[in-house]
Amino acid sequence: MSFQPAQIPNNDNKRVEAVHRVDVIEEIDSKLYEIFCFLAKEITGCPVSWTGVIDSEKQVMLARDGFPDDVPNEMPRNQTLCQFALERKQPLIINNMVKDTRFRYHPAVTDFGVRFYAAFPIVTSDGYTLGTLCVSDNKVRKLTKHKISLLMGLATKLAYQLEVQVSQRKGTAESTIHILNKLLLKYPDLKVLEAISVLKFIIKDFISLEEQKFIVKLGLGINNNNGIEISSNGKLLKKELNLNIGTLKRVKNLSSNEDELMNMLGQIKG
Repeated sequence: MSFQPAQIPNNDNKRVEAVHRVDVIEEIDSKLYEIFCFLAKEITGCPVSWTGVIDSEKQVMLARDGFPDDVPNEMPRNQTLCQFALERKQPLIINNMVKDTRFRYHPAVTDFGVRFYAAFPIVTSDGYTLGTLCVSDNKVRKLTKHKISLLMGLATKLAYQLEVQVSQRKGTAESTIHILNKLLLKYPDLKVLEAISVLKFIIKDFISLEEQKFIVKLGLGINNNNGIEISSNGKLLKKELNLNIGTLKRVKNLSSNEDELMNMLGQIKG
């Protein structure tokens, strides 16, 4: 006998769209999610915990605790344990995997001795399961109702965090487009990275000597002994842009990603 993958949920296309909307697969900041794995281990006493999202092809770890360093952060979807939790809203808890026909032939059981596994679905506000928060052990276990409730709460908080991050990114992008739109109306020939230089100058971030020369040429800065200072025209521009410092810091961070900036400008220019 061999391990058989789970059936694909009926809503999987929409579910995968929801995974792509949270946009965490390409650039993962594990520090944002490590606390969930730590707490899952603390609550259950299990030696291993992980959390990840699953698209149409693979599972990608957001964070993990207790895994050997040589275990990859990605795994084909059809080889995962968590694929069986994708059509669920309630936890998938297997007290003894050897006795479960879905899992008894999985390599995690046959080769690595995993006996206990619990997956808590990460469900969005519109009802799509993005992935799971999981714990496992090499011995048979049974979780109390209280511990199950705590883990369900953790998974809910994780889903909320992922959705909030989407809203924040959307709000930042919209604010950025608004600021750049105003700037380009005033200076229609401004190039992308030149616009970023202007905004960096206005929020007093570091700019190079070449950027300083450009700022002076635009009339937004004045040379002094310490470099340049903002001119009356620069102060007026700052007031006109109604700048939000938090948004501008995000714009500054985008300065190394010209493709993303060009996408924003494309939205401005229609």
